[in-house]
Amino acid sequence: MLDRNKSPARAIPSHGVEYRVAWINDQWTKLKAGAAKTASNARDRIKNVKWKSPSKPVLIWVGSIVGVLVAGWVTLNILLANPSTGTPMINWAIGTFGDKSAKVQTGHLAHPFSDRFVLKTLSWPGTIEAEAIEINYDLFGFLPGRVLAKRIWVRDGEILLKEQKPDGTKTTFNPTQFVDEIDAANVDIKFTRNEKPRVVKIVAANGSFSRGNVRAEATSGKNKITFDGLQRDWGGSLKGNITVQGQNMKDLAEVAGASAPDTPPFNIKGALSVQRQTWSVENLSGRMGDSDLGGLVRINLTQKKPMLTVDLTSRQLDFDDLGVVFGIPVGTGKGETENAEQIKAKEAYDRSARLIPDSRIDFTRLAAVNADINFVAAKVVDAPMGINAITLTGKLTDSVLDFERALVKTSTGDLDAKININATKDPAVTKTSGSLRNVAINRFIDTPMVRGSLNGRFDLRLTGSGFREAAGSANGEVGVWSNNSELAKFAVEGAGLDLGEILLIWATEDKKKPEYIKSRCLAANIAFKDGQASLKPAVIDNDDSLIAATGGVNLKNESMSIEVFARPHDVSIGTISGDIRVGGTLRNPTFQALNEETALQAGLSALLSSIAGPLGLLPFIQTGGEPDAPCATLLADAKETGTKNNPAQNITPKKG
Repeated sequence: MLDRNKSPARAIPSHGVEYRVAWINDQWTKLKAGAAKTASNARDRIKNVKWKSPSKPVLIWVGSIVGVLVAGWVTLNILLANPSTGTPMINWAIGTFGDKSAKVQTGHLAHPFSDRFVLKTLSWPGTIEAEAIEINYDLFGFLPGRVLAKRIWVRDGEILLKEQKPDGTKTTFNPTQFVDEIDAANVDIKFTRNEKPRVVKIVAANGSFSRGNVRAEATSGKNKITFDGLQRDWGGSLKGNITVQGQNMKDLAEVAGASAPDTPPFNIKGALSVQRQTWSVENLSGRMGDSDLGGLVRINLTQKKPMLTVDLTSRQLDFDDLGVVFGIPVGTGKGETENAEQIKAKEAYDRSARLIPDSRIDFTRLAAVNADINFVAAKVVDAPMGINAITLTGKLTDSVLDFERALVKTSTGDLDAKININATKDPAVTKTSGSLRNVAINRFIDTPMVRGSLNGRFDLRLTGSGFREAAGSANGEVGVWSNNSELAKFAVEGAGLDLGEILLIWATEDKKKPEYIKSRCLAANIAFKDGQASLKPAVIDNDDSLIAATGGVNLKNESMSIEVFARPHDVSIGTISGDIRVGGTLRNPTFQALNEETALQAGLSALLSSIAGPLGLLPFIQTGGEPDAPCATLLADAKETGTKNNPAQNITPKKG
C-alpha cells in the first residue's frame, strides 16, 4: 500500500475535496517554480558562452553557396515555365528517370515558382498516353502519409497496366498510392486479365481521397460502375460505395479476373473496401433480372489464382433468372427482365425438334478462380417442380466445383443432393447423388389425372458441357416410389380399356374434378447406361387394374420405345387388353396399339413376371423398411411369379 508520508509523489489526501484542490494547486505552484528556475539557469549558460565570429572566408563561402542555389532555383523555375525550354528539360527528366522513348509534345510550369506542371500530348509507350495532363506535385511526397501528386488533372488518355509482377502475383492499380485529388475524364485503363485484353473507361472522376469526396463513373463494355465517397486511410486502403449495373454479370467478373455464369440484367450496390489486393463489396443489395440479391462478394488477388468468396441471399428468386446460368431457355416474354442471351436461347429452343436444350456451359471459366460459395434463396417463384426454396453450399478448387449440399425445397417435400463437377477434364464430368422426399407427383407431371407424393434415390455420372451432351452420356440409376398415389378413375379405366365402364364415366364424371382411386403401389426404376434410359419397368397397382411400362429412351437422340401393359382386376362385358407402344421422340411422341398376339400373351401372370426383375431392386428404392408396405407385397408376389414368358425381356429402345 502506498505510504502518503514517504512517497515522492505525495499521494493526494483522501479527506475532503477542498484539501485535494489545495494539494493540486500546491503541486502546480512548485512545478512552475522549478520550470522557471531551469529556464533561468539555461539563459545564464547561454550568456556565458563565448561566441566566435565566423571568419570572413567562411561567410563568403556559405553566402556563395546560398546565392548559387537561389539563383539556380530561380533560373530553373524561369526555364521550366517557358514551353520552349521547359519541354526539352521535362523530356530529359522523363528519359533519365523513366523511359527514353517517353516524351511530351509540350511541357512547362504554369508559371515561375508554381507547383503545377502542364503537359500536352504525353506519350509513355506501354504505360501512359494522354492529350492533356496537369500535375500539382509535392516536394515532400516521398514521406510516409503523403503522396507524390497533390492533384492530377487529365483528359483524353489511357493507362496501360501490366498483369503480373516478376514473382507471378497479380497486380492491381491503386491511385491512392500516388495522388490525393483527382480530376479526370475520358481515360481508358487497359490491362490483360487471363490472357485477354480488358478496358475500363473512366468517364469522369473528381474529388479528394483524403477528404473522402471522390466520385467516379466508369464503364466496361455494357457495364457501368459508379464509385461514391471514396476515401483512403493512412494504410493506403480505399473505402467507399459502389454501384454496378449491366446486361450480364459474366462480362464484369472477367474484367476483375474472376468467373461468373451468364446472368440477366443487373443493378447492384454495396460498400466497397480495397485493401492492397483484396476487393470486397459488403452490405450488397440490388436486383438481378426479377430477383433480389444481398450479401457479400470478396476477391483476393494476392495469390497466383484469385480467391473468390460469395455469400449471397435472395428474399425472392425468380427461377427464370437462372435460365441462362444452366442453359435452360426460360425467362423471356412480357413482364420479364431479359437480355440478348436469354432471347437468343429461347428462340433457338423453340425452333429445335429436341426437348433437352443444347445450350453449353463454359466450364473452362472455373479455372480462373478458387471460391467459397454459399447461396440461399428463401423464396423461389416461376420454378419447375414447385420449387420454393434453394440452398447451395460449395467450394471451387483448381477447376473442381464441389457442392457439399444442394437442397431444393417444394411445398410438400425436398430434393437433397451432392454435386461434383470436375472441369479439369474436357468435357467436364459431373457426379450427383441424393434423395427425393415427399415431392408431389403433379410437380413432375402437370395433370389432374394423378396425385400423391414421390420418394426416391438417384446416383448419376454425366459427361458433357451442356444438358444435351451430358444426358447422352448418362450412367447410373434413378428409383422412385409412392405409397399414397391416386389415379383418376377415368385414367385407370381407360388404361385397361374397359369400354363399358369408360362410356359410363364419360357420361357421368366431371373430368375437371375426377374421382380418384388409391393405388397400392407406384414404383419405377430407371437404369442409365451411356445415355440409354431403360424402365425396369414402372408399375402402378390399384383395386381396378395393374399398369406397367417397360422399354426406354435413347437420350442421345431422344427417341422412345416404351410398351405399356394394362390389366383390369375385374371382368366386365366389353373388357379388352389395352397394350400400347409409345414411340416417336420426347418432344413429339406417338402412340400405337400392340398387336393381338402380344395382347393375348400379356396376361396378369406374364405382366407380373415382367416386373420381377426391377421390383427386386427394392433395396435401391427403399420404401422405408415397412414390412407391410404395399410395394413390398407386390414385389414379393412378382418374385414368386418368376420371369417365364416375359414380354418385356426383348423390348429395347428404337434406334435412330
